[in-house]
Amino acid sequence: MKRQKVIDLTAEILLHYYDNDVSLFLENTDENILWYGPAEGQFLRGKEALISAWTMEQAHPLTFTMNSLKIDMVSPGPALCITVAHFSVVTHYPSGNDIAINQRVSFTWHERMRTDEKGRRIGCPRILLCDITNPHPKSPDDTIYPVHFEQIYSGFTTMPERGKRLHFRGYGQTECYLFSDTVMWGESCANGQRSLLHLTDGTTAEIILSVRDVTRDHPDLFLRCHSSFFVNPDHVRSLRRFTVSMRCGTELPVPEKSYTHFRKAMEEAIRKRSGSKQEKEASL
Repeated sequence: MKRQKVIDLTAEILLHYYDNDVSLFLENTDENILWYGPAEGQFLRGKEALISAWTMEQAHPLTFTMNSLKIDMVSPGPALCITVAHFSVVTHYPSGNDIAINQRVSFTWHERMRTDEKGRRIGCPRILLCDITNPHPKSPDDTIYPVHFEQIYSGFTTMPERGKRLHFRGYGQTECYLFSDTVMWGESCANGQRSLLHLTDGTTAEIILSVRDVTRDHPDLFLRCHSSFFVNPDHVRSLRRFTVSMRCGTELPVPEKSYTHFRKAMEEAIRKRSGSKQEKEASL
């Protein structure tokens, strides 16, 4: 991921956003984005919910004045980075009231792989999280965010099983110790001699095994969807001709000649996993 490109894109998105143009922001968001708004209690999950909520809003005459934009950045891994923007913004209400705030917005970016028009695999940065980290109380003049913005998540999340413990020799004399459910998918690299594992924490691990070797050694964990790619069935969201979509948003190709075989393999993997889960629940 090109760091300066992400910083420049963050600035451009914010400038457009406070000019009442959200198109650039939506263009660069992930389908599963989490959005925390500028007023207390505003939370939306997923691009569709975000678009739906904003579309429901009536046209409003609010304008904004933005000043002193500064952007910092941290990068925990090659495919993940966080940009934090600091700026002052004044909201101008029709009543004549102005609210000035020193605002702080953080974007969590992750590189998603896409296939371009020429069939090449390219990395595209997408926003996973937009967090306005110092939300303010709602103004009495504020009519932009009615009740349908109060989508507060009140459920609970259980930690998933960590799966099977794996040990791979990593590139550069490193040793990789991973749990199987943290590996979402893998792709061939170094002319097919090694594999690049894409992990749930947004990082990657390069190991000294080919895609063929990984799926051969762990047929119960990974399925080869293409000569250059394999997937963890637990992280597959959907399958269509001739593409497999991962939960993280990545889309991988499935050759036409291999599609039927791969679809049956996926169905069998799901049956086995469902059976193992039911057996475990019955024993409790």
